[in-house]
Amino acid sequence: MSRRKVLISMLALFLLAVLALPALAQQEKVDIYENQKLVKSVVFVVGTREYFVNGQTPGVKMDVAPFVEQGRTFVPVRFLSNALGVEDRNIGWNEKTRLVTLKQPGFPVVELTVGKKQIKSDGQARDMDVSPLVRSGRTFLPARWVAEALGYQVDWDASLGLVVCWPRGEEKPDLSAVKQYLNEQKPEEPQVPGINKPVVDLKGQGEVMEGFYNYSALDPNQKIVYVTMDDIKANAYDMSGGVKANIVKDVRITKDKIYIDWYSTAGVAFGVLLAEGKLLRYRDPDWAFYGKQNFTAQYSVVDDLRDKYSNLPTADITKVTHIIIEGQTYLAIENPLYAGKK
Repeated sequence: MSRRKVLISMLALFLLAVLALPALAQQEKVDIYENQKLVKSVVFVVGTREYFVNGQTPGVKMDVAPFVEQGRTFVPVRFLSNALGVEDRNIGWNEKTRLVTLKQPGFPVVELTVGKKQIKSDGQARDMDVSPLVRSGRTFLPARWVAEALGYQVDWDASLGLVVCWPRGEEKPDLSAVKQYLNEQKPEEPQVPGINKPVVDLKGQGEVMEGFYNYSALDPNQKIVYVTMDDIKANAYDMSGGVKANIVKDVRITKDKIYIDWYSTAGVAFGVLLAEGKLLRYRDPDWAFYGKQNFTAQYSVVDDLRDKYSNLPTADITKVTHIIIEGQTYLAIENPLYAGKK
């Protein structure tokens, strides 16, 4: 074969390859969409262990339900990320810095840090009004902030407690099938089972929680209500802003442990703060309670690993003035074991 014919053949193959590229790119986009890495809609429901992709019902099951805190809906990091198109292998967690990284090809790289009210999308930082939370050893992310950082629009439907996400620039999806499905579901249990005393709604009560200087995750406008152990014996306390999703039923305090009896539609126990005057120590519950609505959460008084990270000495229950339970409104319980108690 002459050199000229060889060159013509090579040129023809090159042109065929170039012409095939758009078709391949189009096919790749279709495949990604069909695999739900790009989705038409995602719906989370507060208090429901199920989320809905592209209006399909029944939805995808979760072992814990989204909950509302500080006016924002929080969803476990894995379920939120998966629903929005981020695979498990592209979800990063740095235990030392408590940094969550979502790094899915085709999406912006999103970074959030537990306790820090900032989110980064492809390196660009934005301030948030809430920070990621840890509940029962599980990391929860604010759904709206993460979805928007990944390129979604977000809306809130208060009638059913829905967080609705869909691709930015597209029309809001039809939610009729999801709403019909939810309306047809019967609650598994009574609204507040296992509580035989008055439930006090803390919404709108309390005073601004000022003067605590070492807890960076504290909202400067956070409100707190102070009670005694006698109050705890007489009443249960709704920590969820009036929706009865997280209720403190009882509290017991010992030298080594704090026991809190919870009712929670999401099976989540909130964290507590040990207050030594104006100094705060954060404590997670020792166990996870996903799938349960009535349970007892245990909190260790001594947590040298966490306190060492915060440059604090070993905790002593006799120096703790109040046990503060996190919630929409914080609940501060006077510690009967405090050595300075009159």
